[in-house]
Amino acid sequence: MRAWSVVRGARSVVRGACSVVVALLTLSAPRSALHAQRTHLLIVSGLGGEPQYSEQFRNWGLALADVARKRYGLPDSEIVYLAEEGVKDPRISGVSTKVNVEAALTRFAKSAGPGDEVVIVLMGHGSGSQEDSKISLPGPDISARDFARDLAVFKTQQVGFVDLTSASGDMLPVLSAPNRVVITATKSSFERNESVFVKYFVAALTGDGADVDKDGRVSLLEAYRYAVTETKRYYDDQGRLQTEHAQLDDDGDKKGTAEPDMRVASGDGAVARRIFLGGGAYASMAGANDPRLAALYKERFALEGKIDELKKRKASLSVDAYDDQLESLLVDLALKSKEIRAMEGRS
Repeated sequence: MRAWSVVRGARSVVRGACSVVVALLTLSAPRSALHAQRTHLLIVSGLGGEPQYSEQFRNWGLALADVARKRYGLPDSEIVYLAEEGVKDPRISGVSTKVNVEAALTRFAKSAGPGDEVVIVLMGHGSGSQEDSKISLPGPDISARDFARDLAVFKTQQVGFVDLTSASGDMLPVLSAPNRVVITATKSSFERNESVFVKYFVAALTGDGADVDKDGRVSLLEAYRYAVTETKRYYDDQGRLQTEHAQLDDDGDKKGTAEPDMRVASGDGAVARRIFLGGGAYASMAGANDPRLAALYKERFALEGKIDELKKRKASLSVDAYDDQLESLLVDLALKSKEIRAMEGRS
């Protein structure tokens, strides 16, 4: 009996070690079919009100469009950037009017296939409350009510709606829906001061600090958590009372969570950790044109899919059976990820 206890204890240690090594890989990983997905990205920067804000919003939008194209492999045809000053820069698709925003979403609705990702990122000044919560645009503003109608057509796609404007919190309950990620820079329409969160959310996607599992891409959940941490750090360093509190909802319950837990497999964060700007495009990875590397990614996605399926069946399995299967899959996943990093020249 004592020997069996020692064996069980040793197996528990192994499982724990494997979990530590690959937990973040597992929890932030896409579904097994992710390599076939496309990402359709709409960036909207609204009215600045003052030159400094107009320039700031435009530069953040350009940085996001550039990294989506260069690092994450999105083709130009799937990136629409609408800005206050329109085509002042060739990377800008047009003026950020309500008509142009809704035209871009209509275009995506026609081109997006089942399982594709549609990501909308708003930057600028917000106002209003509840269904009338809105982003300030040249001409008529676009409201939460308008977005709810426009996004309803994406029934078979994963949608990431990221509102980085001030006073954006009231957008969340209006737009909350199954298989949809809603991120707001504030928790309500009463947090109206200039948003700091937007700066760090963009930095998360354009820099390297948010890539927790070092796989060369950043999920919406990784970007969100990075921006939350850095926003709090900013206010603490300034000795100021924090006037914005970001929220994330992706379980459709119309209630946001301030700090979703990356370690759990359900609740807010479960969908956000599976949405990446590059989807499953191998072009976003170093050496992606190598068919050997493509095969390794396909194998890794398959393992991740098996882990997801196993977690769904946890309640129907004994503790030992679940642990044994999970341990085996986690070890295989860690080894496969190590092969990929070695082939890409990453430590």
